[in-house]
This record gives sequence, structure tokens and C-alpha cells, in this order.
Amino acid sequence: MSLPPERPWPERSWTEPTDDSIVAAADAILAAREEVPASDVQAISECVVRIAWVPGSASVSDEKLAFLLDYWRGLGEGQKDGVPLAAQVDGIDLVPALGNIMLLDVERDGFDARYRLYGTKVASKAGRDWTGWLVSEMGRVTRTPATLLYRAGYLAVYRRMMPLFTEHNSPPWTSAEAWRRLILPLADDQGRCTRLLVGNVDIGHRLLTAEQIEEQQRRLRPDD
Repeated sequence: MSLPPERPWPERSWTEPTDDSIVAAADAILAAREEVPASDVQAISECVVRIAWVPGSASVSDEKLAFLLDYWRGLGEGQKDGVPLAAQVDGIDLVPALGNIMLLDVERDGFDARYRLYGTKVASKAGRDWTGWLVSEMGRVTRTPATLLYRAGYLAVYRRMMPLFTEHNSPPWTSAEAWRRLILPLADDQGRCTRLLVGNVDIGHRLLTAEQIEEQQRRLRPDD
């Protein structure tokens, strides 16, 4: 798959997603059986390239995401709806993709989530480790249009309990040009989605100047 083209970054028009806007975007994702129509993808944000459910034996092309999907499916064998228990996940088993993994605890019935783990490779490219932060809190700092994609995608997976693939262009102040993500639900012993296992792989590379890195850190750490 070729690298998605860069698009204008409309950060000045950023507004924090409301619950209604999150539901509307999640409903558009949930309405698709597999591939979300391009018109619905673009309605979420101009930065979004692709959103697709990964059903049954379908696979993903990225090596690390494919590993994570196979691992998740293996854990889910014998579990309700094939969804693994959160307690089954062992970090030792995830070493091949560990730096590209995010683990989130679901909050507000899927409307938000807190980063329990934010992979080191993701943090390096994104400019900050967001471990311990809510997705909503991160969005208020980064102010990127991808915030709605994150929150709608997590809500959709929380509700459908199925793997979801997304691809979106990255802000110009990060060293990654784009991100490909695989969102995987994890359940408690009652079958409720309580955690999300997310593979996040950077695509392409921007060489940032020292001045750009300094500006990035001012943006991401305004209180430092």
C-alpha cells in the first residue's frame, strides 16, 4: 500500500468532540460491514485515509499489526464471541510489537479511555508519552482533528467487539507522516469490553529541525 498523500492540517478549526459528534462518527463506522465508505471517512476528518473492520479470517498487511491480530485471535479461542479476556494478555508474549503497542482502560462506557501503556516507539514519533492520560485530555493538548477518529473508533470497537483498522495522516509537527492502527477489544469475565489493545505503526518519516522539535515540545508540554 502506498503512503497516503499529505493533506492540509485544519488545526485552527479544531473543536473538542462532543458526545453527540462521537456517537455520529461511531455510528457511521458501525454501519459498515467491513470497509467504511470514503464519504463517511472524510466526514470524520480530512486527515483520515481509511477505516475498516477486520472480520473472521481477514488479515492486515503490516507485519507487527498482523502479529498482534494473530495473538489476539489465539487468546480468543474458546472465549465468548472470540474476544480474549484482558487478564489473558501477557506483555512477554508481545515483545515483537511491544514498542508499537498501546493499552487503554475503557471509561465512560466507551466514550473515553485512559492510556495504561503508551508504546515507546509511538511516543518517540508522537513527541510525548501519554501514559496515564485520558484520550480526551490528550486531545485538548494536541488539538488535532484525529481526536474524533480516536474516540469514535474506540467507541465503535467497544460496541461491536471486533477488530478495527484505521489509517490517518499525522500532524506536521510529528516525525511520522501517517499512522496505521489496529484496535482490538479485551473483555472482563462478564464479557464486557473493559480494555483496548491497540497496535500503532508509523508510516514514513519527517526530519524535524531543532526549532521544529522545540516548537513541538512547547505544544505538547504547555505547563512545563
